[in-house]
Amino acid sequence: MLGISVYFQDLDLDYLEKAKECGAEYVFTSLHIPEEDYSDLNEKLPLFLKTCHNLGLKVVPDVSPVTFEKLQIKDKDYLKLKEMGFEALRLDYGFDDYKIIKELQKDFYLMLNASVVTKDYIEGAKQAGVNLDKIALTHNFYPLTGTGLSLKAFNDKNKVFTEYGLTTQAFVCGDVLKRFPLYEGLPTVEKHRIQNPFVAAVELIHKCNVKDIFIGDSKASIKTLRNIQDYMDKKIMRIPCHLEKDFEYLYDKEIKVRKDQSETLIRLLLPRTENIPVYHNTIRRQGSIIMENVLAGRYSGEVHIAKRDLPFEARSNVIGFIHPEYIELLQEIDGTTTLVFERL
Repeated sequence: MLGISVYFQDLDLDYLEKAKECGAEYVFTSLHIPEEDYSDLNEKLPLFLKTCHNLGLKVVPDVSPVTFEKLQIKDKDYLKLKEMGFEALRLDYGFDDYKIIKELQKDFYLMLNASVVTKDYIEGAKQAGVNLDKIALTHNFYPLTGTGLSLKAFNDKNKVFTEYGLTTQAFVCGDVLKRFPLYEGLPTVEKHRIQNPFVAAVELIHKCNVKDIFIGDSKASIKTLRNIQDYMDKKIMRIPCHLEKDFEYLYDKEIKVRKDQSETLIRLLLPRTENIPVYHNTIRRQGSIIMENVLAGRYSGEVHIAKRDLPFEARSNVIGFIHPEYIELLQEIDGTTTLVFERL
């Protein structure tokens, strides 16, 4: 599942519509950010909720005691939240009473704060009769550079959730508009703060058993949203690259890869062609797109991508290269991936 985030200072209704067209299902919003301007919330919130309802987007508010104050409703008046149109809640903290969780599950899909959920908590929830199928574990995002989780800590936490078959959710940065007031990105994992959000999302899905990806920042590009959705739905990985003129026919094709991938090369399932001339055979840098030439014998015409720097081979023509920003995707390609080369 793909989700975006909306903050009222940056509210853009057109973005909501385009995100839905890309496959987004949820819209996360926080109603207790100290820096947010809530002075015109009475005007913006109804318009926001109506737009999301009309588009079929489920709004997920980050709920804490401050939320009820900002909405000017009675503390813990969840029935009012339901009447306003909220169908899911992200419970930030202070929800250790399983009776409350069970009661809320009657009306809402619940997302619990993954950072405070432990194995003991999950066991207690099971024994109390909480429906774990109607719960997701949502990791925090971290606005300040240096404060995000390490990939190891994140993975260790997720292994516990995976044991119980729980849905895990995490945030990646936006690549159009970072969120105020720091504008440093809102990732869950620190290393993703400086990465392309599509690359970050693929790593979370492929390596960390994350099912749902949310854009934490105010806005991501439509291309990024579509790329993430395509990967989540069909394992299609769209990779910007440059191809030499004679090989531009490889652009925009869905290309399967071999099931038995090697340690150094990604081997593509494309037809081989006999007697490919020797052309531009040079050092094969990481991310090089390679076609074997006539010197490779029956392998002539086979296409590879270099996973790491490789030495010169007379039988290998370098016909293009992957955009450097997407190089790390090469480590996430396996036998189930479908590649699409896109023009830079």
